[in-house]
Amino acid sequence: MFQKKSILLLLGMSALFLLITLGIIIPKIGGLTYPSIIHFDKWNGVNFLGDQVDFLGILLTGIVFIALNVFLGSRLFHKERFVAYLFLTANVLISILLLVFSATVIGNN
Repeated sequence: MFQKKSILLLLGMSALFLLITLGIIIPKIGGLTYPSIIHFDKWNGVNFLGDQVDFLGILLTGIVFIALNVFLGSRLFHKERFVAYLFLTANVLISILLLVFSATVIGNN
C-alpha cells in the first residue's frame, strides 16, 4: 500500500496539515485560560466553554480518527481500494478541520 505515490501524497498532506496544526498549538497552548471559548455562533453566542484539557481532547480525538483511518485503509487496500482511498482522503479533510479548529480557538482566546 505504501509504495503507491497517490497514497503517499494523501498521507503526506495529512501529516503536513497536522504539523502545521501542532506548530500553531505548541507556542500558544500555555496562554489558554479557563474559560476558553471552544464553540460559538452568531445567533446563540458562546455555546461551549472549556480549558486546555478540552481543547487537547478534541485534537486527540481527531488524531485517533486519523490513525484509525490509516489502519483501516492499510488493511482494506488489497481487497477494496476505493474504500482505502476514501479513508485516506478523509484523513486530509480531518486534518484540515483540525487546523481550522485550532486556529479559530487560538485566535479567539
